[in-house]
Order: sequence, then structure tokens, then C-alpha cells
Amino acid sequence: ACPQLSPDGWVGIMAARLICALVGYLFGCILTAEIVARIMAKRSIFEVGDGNPGMANVGYELGTKAALACLAGDILKTLIPVLIMSRVYPQLSWPISTAWTGLGATLGHMFPFWHHFKGGKGVTTIASTVILMNPVLGALTTLIAGITLVLTGYLCITAVVAMGFYALVACFTMPTDCMVVSLVFFALELKAHWSKIQGIHDGTTHRASVSIKFWKALKRQ
Repeated sequence: ACPQLSPDGWVGIMAARLICALVGYLFGCILTAEIVARIMAKRSIFEVGDGNPGMANVGYELGTKAALACLAGDILKTLIPVLIMSRVYPQLSWPISTAWTGLGATLGHMFPFWHHFKGGKGVTTIASTVILMNPVLGALTTLIAGITLVLTGYLCITAVVAMGFYALVACFTMPTDCMVVSLVFFALELKAHWSKIQGIHDGTTHRASVSIKFWKALKRQ
């Protein structure tokens, strides 16, 4: 017999995953950096700095307050749809509905339909999703990210290493959906940061200021 098109049937559960991703995508297409840049700089974020609609570019070009506003917005555009879809589809466990909604939010941020599918790198939406999926593993991954950033000085290396660690652990400890989404996140981060990673060799990728300040302070000791 054909599976019933109900929320609890196989087809219904698959549809629920896709709808979670779609709702997440629509929220993700709201580029906070664009809103902040329009308000504070009176121009598009794609015309500011390196053109990346993310917190790092906003902070470097428009200051700390603008960066924090961008960070808050990117967290909220992930958190809000996650909370909504967890109520809409309670039959999906929290980690699973979070995984698919967060994946959608990340794809919306990285590939917004209104800007020819050219957006940001998805660091904040991915970080928010993995923490919501598994707070303990997310906290450990955040710690590893902080250590990696200080030791290497490169945001691109930090993003890839942190997501790689999370995906590896997810393969052994989390539901299949979360494992799959985590591996997709790792692939997306590797793709998004690959040019910056290559730029380390030829000197076009610069170290993060927090790492530079840390090592300078250490040398003074």
C-alpha cells in the first residue's frame, strides 16, 4: 500500500524535512549585514570592504557595534525558524528539525535567491545550528574553534577545522539526519573558505587581529 500523506507517515516525515529546510531558507535569505550596511553606511554590503555579507567584513569596515548587530541578526534568523518548525512538526525530534531548518537557513544565507544566489560564508548560521542540535558538542566545538583561531590566526582554517571536528563526532554520536547535515556543513565551509586557505600560501589572506594581539601579549611576558 502507498504510504499515507500524513505528518506521521514516511512521506509526511520526508515532506516535513523539506518544509523545515524551505522555511529556514526563506529566513536565511534575510542578510542582516545588508540591513546593517544600508542603515549605517547608506550602501549595500556588497559594495563595502571585500563585499562579503558577514560579521567579519561588517566589523572590519563599520565597527564593533555593527558587527554585533550583524551577529545577533544572523543568530536570530536561525533560531526563530528552528523554534517555529519544532512546534509545527513535534513528531520530528528537536535535533532533526533543527538540523534541516538550520541547513535551510545556511543555504539561504550563502545562496540568497534575490542576489543571484551569491551570499555569505554561513559561519554564524552553521555555528548556531550545531549548537542548537547538540549544545554540549557545540560548546566543545566552539572551544576548539577558539583555540584554533588563536594558534593559527586564520578564520578560514578555524571554520573548516571546527566543522570538521563536529562532523566527525556527529558521525558516531548523533542521528543520521544530523550526521548528514553536519557533513554538508563541513563541505560548504570547505568550499566557502577554500580561496582564503589558498591565500595563506601567497600571503593574500591576513591573520585575525585577536591572534596577533594574543601572540604579541605572550611575547611581552
